[in-house]
Amino acid sequence: MNSPHKEKRYLKILTAVAFVSLLSGSLVYFALKDQSLHYSSEIKQTAKVQYALVNEDKGARFENTDYNLGSDFVTLINQDTENNWETTNRSVAEAGLKSGQFDAVITLPSDFSEKLLSLESVSPEKATVSYQIREGQNEQANQAVHSQVNTVLQGFNQRVVRMYFSSIIRNLSDAQTNVNQMATTELSQNTFIISNIQAPFSTLPDSFRSTQSIANSLKTDNELFKTQQEAFVKSVASSMEANNNSLDASGKALESTTNSVNEFSKEANTRLEKSTDQYKEQSEKDKAALEKQWTDDQKHYSDLYNALYTVGNAKLKELQFSDTATGSFMADFKAKAGEYKTAQSKVKGNLEAQLTSLEKEVAELRALRETIAETYYDSKDLSDQTATDKDIRSAILNLMTKPENRSKLPKQYIEAIASRLPMISSGDLSALIAKLEQDKLISSDEATTYRNALKIVSNYSSELGGSLGQNTTFKYLSSAATVTSPVTYPIHQTLEFDPSTGSQTVQLNIDDAKMGNLELEGVTKDSIEASIRQQLKDTGYHVTAAVSGNTIQVTFVNERTASTTPITSSDSGGSSTSNADASDATTSTNSTSTSESTAATPTTSPGVSQPSYATLPKKVSVTISGQIKWNLSDDVKKNSYNQVGYSWTDGSSVQASAQLSVFNGKYDTLAEDLPTILKNFQNLDFAAQQIVTLFASPGASLDINQFAGTLSSGTLVQKASPDSVYSLYNNLTDDERASEISDVLVTKYRLAGDNLYKQVDQQLKDVTDILGEKVNPKEGTLRQVYQSLPDSDLLVKQASALNTWYGEMQKVLDEAHNQWKDSEKLAYESVVNDQNPQPEKMNTSKLEEEVKKLLSQYDSLRDSSKKAAQATADGAAQVRDISPQIQQLNETTESVQKSADGVLSSLNQSVKETSSTVEKNTSYAEQFGKVLANAKSGGADNKQVFNFLSDPITTKVTEGKTQAASHISIIPYYMTLLLSVISFVIAMTIGRFVKDRQEREETDLLTTKKWDLKLQSFLPTIITATVGSILFSGVTIGVATAANGFLWFIYSFMLMASLILVLSYSLKKAPYPTYIVSASLLGFYLLLTPILGVATQSGSFLNFLYRLSPLQNIENGFSYLLVGGNLSIVTILLLLLFVGIGVSLNLFTRKK
Repeated sequence: MNSPHKEKRYLKILTAVAFVSLLSGSLVYFALKDQSLHYSSEIKQTAKVQYALVNEDKGARFENTDYNLGSDFVTLINQDTENNWETTNRSVAEAGLKSGQFDAVITLPSDFSEKLLSLESVSPEKATVSYQIREGQNEQANQAVHSQVNTVLQGFNQRVVRMYFSSIIRNLSDAQTNVNQMATTELSQNTFIISNIQAPFSTLPDSFRSTQSIANSLKTDNELFKTQQEAFVKSVASSMEANNNSLDASGKALESTTNSVNEFSKEANTRLEKSTDQYKEQSEKDKAALEKQWTDDQKHYSDLYNALYTVGNAKLKELQFSDTATGSFMADFKAKAGEYKTAQSKVKGNLEAQLTSLEKEVAELRALRETIAETYYDSKDLSDQTATDKDIRSAILNLMTKPENRSKLPKQYIEAIASRLPMISSGDLSALIAKLEQDKLISSDEATTYRNALKIVSNYSSELGGSLGQNTTFKYLSSAATVTSPVTYPIHQTLEFDPSTGSQTVQLNIDDAKMGNLELEGVTKDSIEASIRQQLKDTGYHVTAAVSGNTIQVTFVNERTASTTPITSSDSGGSSTSNADASDATTSTNSTSTSESTAATPTTSPGVSQPSYATLPKKVSVTISGQIKWNLSDDVKKNSYNQVGYSWTDGSSVQASAQLSVFNGKYDTLAEDLPTILKNFQNLDFAAQQIVTLFASPGASLDINQFAGTLSSGTLVQKASPDSVYSLYNNLTDDERASEISDVLVTKYRLAGDNLYKQVDQQLKDVTDILGEKVNPKEGTLRQVYQSLPDSDLLVKQASALNTWYGEMQKVLDEAHNQWKDSEKLAYESVVNDQNPQPEKMNTSKLEEEVKKLLSQYDSLRDSSKKAAQATADGAAQVRDISPQIQQLNETTESVQKSADGVLSSLNQSVKETSSTVEKNTSYAEQFGKVLANAKSGGADNKQVFNFLSDPITTKVTEGKTQAASHISIIPYYMTLLLSVISFVIAMTIGRFVKDRQEREETDLLTTKKWDLKLQSFLPTIITATVGSILFSGVTIGVATAANGFLWFIYSFMLMASLILVLSYSLKKAPYPTYIVSASLLGFYLLLTPILGVATQSGSFLNFLYRLSPLQNIENGFSYLLVGGNLSIVTILLLLLFVGIGVSLNLFTRKK
């Protein structure tokens, strides 16, 4: 049973444990969880930080403009009024950082502008800004530098991103506009080639194929005739052979039947006579048949050959050039070529005039820029980028006086100003300023400045002498505010109509109704009807036309099937028919039976002869001449340039389209007056600045507007400041005069000069960009457009070449036609002649005696019959074979057809390629529109570009030997305090309740060991330290939200365990020195805690102690782990060493 003493002891231990746990938990809660305490510790200090800026940027060139973003960065940070900034070089900055003169040094590298302006690159690079923080800074000072630099970089990043997107959108917009214009131009050219060259030419190969077909038909007929003639010869020979066979049979019968000769003699004679008569009749019929066959073949082949020549000759004449053939292809082509030549020459003339005008304007602007530089920068070779303050002061001194007149400066200076006054217009200048402000060409502030300058100069003129110049008449003041409306344009447009439709309407339409409306004038129905009638001649069709407003209607009437009196044209070009006629004509026109086959073979009444009609063309074309009147709407009349498209539509299809454009000459007068206006404004500004410089105080703002406000009452002399140049100049030396020119005056004068110089320089750049270089000009410039214009005689030369080709083809056809000859006619030859007479009637009385003779005669007759058959075959009528001529015609036609097919194939290929190019360009334009929309909406195709845009500028930070935390945190500070206080309390508790075992001296004398184990006190001590460290580390992981919880636990556990073990041993062995050392370290730590805003001088003794402070090093460890740092091997080894020392001190004891 436990004694009361032990129970009391256990109660004390439990009470101590509860007290320590309550104290530790309260401290952890208040330090890490209480929001009011945590918030109040993060209140920012307001002390200013001393920055040094090292600008090593060399600048870069972007879009033909030199930029130095380092200088812009300097200007941006100079706007910071909460801190002190100083621009210096690298060596001075590093020395100041070491000596403590600067708290931080920020360095801009030499490629700062170059990387930021790699905006148009596919993979732009980020620029790096490095800055270094002085060692020994407190945490708040470090974060102040971070916050300030990040704020500056954020604003600068936004400016770079805006430049990037502005560049992309402008380039894509220009590209899209150029591609759209290129696609539109190529589409118009392709449409012209298809409608005016390819379509008419495509029918020529079909004509040659028809000629070949006729030639092949002739060849077939010739072969058929030869076949029929050979068949006839064979038939005659076969008949003769049959006769021979019959004679043979009769002879044999005579020999075998000698007794019956007399009986059959009469019958034989009768049959012989009949056979003779039949032979004669057959011979006559064969002769007549051959005669008729030769006549028919001759006429048939001659008609076919003449028809072939007529068709080919007619087709070539239709294509061949003729000044009298209105509407022919070559006449229209030559007319278009002439119009193209006239228009092209006019365009070239206008471009040459514009080029000359712009070159003159460039020379004047360059001279004006040199004058401005010489006046404001004291040298025409300087610019707003290269001029220094010294140059500005020198320019001001030159304005104030001339060296040779210094002794009489006031009078001479006044005379110098007075000599400039005649260069300023006295009357129209005020009206010009008002009109420029009204037209928003200058801002209200600029107009006010010019008016005040004119007021100052006018007062000076009236008070101190000198008169303003005579009124200059500015043409811009009298220019019309809007373009004259309506605008009239001449047109020559070819339209097509289909006769088979009956009635067809073509209408003129404007593409954009907001641009106004179009009116068609000067087009008469008489000219339309005359042109179509010429093309429908002998076709049996009648035409009427009507022109109403912007609509042209053409009606075709088929007179081939009219049942009554045909329609006749009146003098006015109209038509008059009866109601029945009109009804029949309408029915015939609209009926589906009016096809080409029906028209060719109309139904006729018996006994009525029908006339023959020419082939009805599929299309008839009409070239109308007149004017288009464009009535501009009120919304677009004020525009300097307007453009609108129009089209000729046939129902839902478009026959032709084009564009109209008009320039507003309002700003042409401004361009003419621009040199005079700039000179007046320049002289006005110079004179006003000279007067202000002379009469205003150098210490005050030398602003023209402010000085003009003081002239509401009193004269210039009365308002002259006592310390002005006018009042004190005679008392000033050269050096004093230069030193008395205030920085304010220099700044104002420089701003005025820079503003004027930039305006003129920008105007010069804009005009130069529009004009382009003389050699290899860029796309879109006037010189490039002028050089890319084709020769104006191009189409005329092409028409001449086509005309020559048509003439050569005409000669070829004529030569082929002249080769025709009639075939030779062969006489008919009979087999009956003197040598082969017909047999006579047999004498029966002498039959017996003459049997042998008769047999012999039969043999002779058989032989002669065979010879006659052979002679008939050999002497048959021969018709000359025309196959060689037909073959030659085929070869000639085939050669011409191949040439035509080659030309048409080349033309089709050209049209195909042009159409493909147009389609690609149109697709390219649409893709540019998508790219532009993607650029405006912010696509994410290029991750590297958008990574650049998210943060164009990165930072590289150096803070002594460690990196700065990303934000100010009080957690490491409280962790250090909690660790120290709780470890000390636990160590005191262990020293109070855990006692070392007391050994007796007798026991010590019995052993020779110098060291022994203190197991009785070691186990409670190590258990208490371990449990307390685990609890503290585990609780603080969740509260502190460390980046790496495991390392946080290891670090806090080993620190607390080693502190508890060391402090418990020290409190047991030397309590009072332990209290003193612990209080000193804690007090020193609290005194120099950086989180409270305390800083130490670099290199001082306090700084050395601060860096050796154990608690400060513990806090640095917590800070490092809080932002995601790792424990190094050395740190872990040191922590293990401290834990080992604590374990050893509590485990081993040395005997006395």
